[in-house]
Amino acid sequence: MVRDMKRLLVVLSMALAACGPMPGEGNTGGGTSGGGTSATGGGEVGGGLATSGGTASGGGESGGGGVSGGSAGGASAGGSSGGSVGGGRVGGGSTAGGSSGGGSAGGTVSLTALDALAVNSACYRYQWLNRGQMPRGFAKGIARTFAKALCEPARSELPLVSQAQTADTVHDALAWYQAQFTSAGLSNAQAGIDTMRHVYVLLIGLGMRESSGEHCVGRDTSATNTTASTAEAGAWQTSYNSHAFSPQLDLIFARHRTDNTHCHLSTFAEGVTCSAADWMNYGSGDGFDFQRREKECPVFAAEYAAVMMRVSGGSMGHYGPLRTRSAEIKVECDAMLQQVQQLIAANPALCSAL
Repeated sequence: MVRDMKRLLVVLSMALAACGPMPGEGNTGGGTSGGGTSATGGGEVGGGLATSGGTASGGGESGGGGVSGGSAGGASAGGSSGGSVGGGRVGGGSTAGGSSGGGSAGGTVSLTALDALAVNSACYRYQWLNRGQMPRGFAKGIARTFAKALCEPARSELPLVSQAQTADTVHDALAWYQAQFTSAGLSNAQAGIDTMRHVYVLLIGLGMRESSGEHCVGRDTSATNTTASTAEAGAWQTSYNSHAFSPQLDLIFARHRTDNTHCHLSTFAEGVTCSAADWMNYGSGDGFDFQRREKECPVFAAEYAAVMMRVSGGSMGHYGPLRTRSAEIKVECDAMLQQVQQLIAANPALCSAL
C-alpha cells in the first residue's frame, strides 16, 4: 500500500510539470505589530516573471540539531532527500532505523513524530534577531503545513510556489534574496520540491519578523490601515487587497474560507497568548472574513503567504521585512524541512492526518 501511495505521489507530481508561473504585485507599508515588522497594502506594480539560474547546495540537520553539509537535495539524519513538485518523488531517502522523526520501518508514524521533529530541531532553538525563539506551535505548525504541501502535489498554486527563481527582483522574493540564498548554500535554479522548501525557509523568517510567529496578531495599531481591504492580519501580516496579484490567491481563500478541517489552529496556538485586541477585525465583507481566517486558520495564512512571496515578495512587494531583507534565512530551518520531507516520503499514510 505504501509503495502504491508513493507511485501515486509521483504521478501527481509529474502532472504539475505542465503548469506554468503567474504574475505578481507590489505594495508598501511598515510599522510593527505583535513584536514584528508589518507591511500594508498599496499600489499595484506590473511585471512578468522570467527564469534565471544560480547554483548552490543545501544543508541537512543531523542527529537532533547539528547542521551538516549536503547536496542540493540535502542530507538529514543519515538519509537523503530531494525530488521535485512536477517531475520527481516527494522527499526521498530514508533514515537510520526506518523513518525520519521517530518511526520504525514498517511501523505506524503519527503527527506526534512530525511535531517532535520540529521542536527537536536547531530551527526551533534558534534565537531570531530582535525576536527571540519561535513559539513551539509555530515550529510544529510550519512543519505540518510544509508536509501538507508535499502530500497535495496536485494543488493548483504549487507550480507557482515551486517554480525556479525568476529574474524579477521587484516581485519574486527568491530573486530579491538571491545573494542570501547563495550564501546559505541553497539553490533555487530548478523548479521543484527543493525550491518550494526554500520558500518555506524564508516563510519562517518572514513570520518571525512580522509577528514573532504568533498566528493571532492583528493590524499595526499605530498605522491607519483600518479598512477591510488594507488591515493586516495573521502571522505574516497580510492584507486582503493582496488577492489581486494572482488568481491562485482567491482560490486558496475560497478553499479555506469556511473549512476548519485543515487549519491546525490548536497546533499553531501552542505557546502563543492572544489578546482581545488581537482578535479584532475591521470593516466588513470579504476583507473582514480574510482577516478572521488569517488568524483562525494559520495553514491558510501560510499557504497564501507562500504564493505572495513569489508574486509580491521583492523589492517593491507587500512585506516590509522582505523589501528591507530583514527576514532571516536559516539553514537550520532548511534542515528541519528536509527531515519533514523524508518523514512524508517514508510514511505517506501520514498525509491523511494533515
